[in-house]
Order: sequence, then structure tokens, then C-alpha cells
Amino acid sequence: MGTQLRKKRTAKARASQLAPPPLPDSRRWLKCPEVAIYLGLSLHHIYRMHRRGQLPSFKLPGLGVRVDRIALDAKIEQLKSARAATMNASWPI
Repeated sequence: MGTQLRKKRTAKARASQLAPPPLPDSRRWLKCPEVAIYLGLSLHHIYRMHRRGQLPSFKLPGLGVRVDRIALDAKIEQLKSARAATMNASWPI
């Protein structure tokens, strides 16, 4: 009987890992697990980026960390354009 319970638990865990819930498009402030899904990074890495100041985020007492989605999208676009500029500058024509 113990193995049947173990099988059910692992099946539930696998199902939740395969299909992450979709992010609501209308929300501006995201929680760290949502940002991890949005960026495709681990939750540990998101918290580390928050501590280092690499994310546009703040901590609410008792509610956790919130990340500004609009500022995050702007920062991603800025990093993409900077990377594209350095790639174009390094290739001689």
C-alpha cells in the first residue's frame, strides 16, 4: 500500500513540473515563482538576482518579493540590444 501512495505522489509532482501555469498578461507585479517561469530560470537564481539588485524588484514585509514586469521587459530589451551591438561591432565587414 505504501508504494501505491508513493506512485500517486510522484505522478502529481511530474504533472505539475511539466505544465507550468500560464502567466496573466494584465498583471504588472509578479511573484518570484512567476518570474522564474517567465524567464526560464530557477527560483533560487531569481532570489539571488533580487539580492544582487539585478532585477527591478522590492520586498514587501510579510508578502515576499515583487518584480515589476514592465521594467523587467524593458531591461531584457536593453540587454538584447546591447548584446546585438557588441556582436555587430566585433565582426569586421
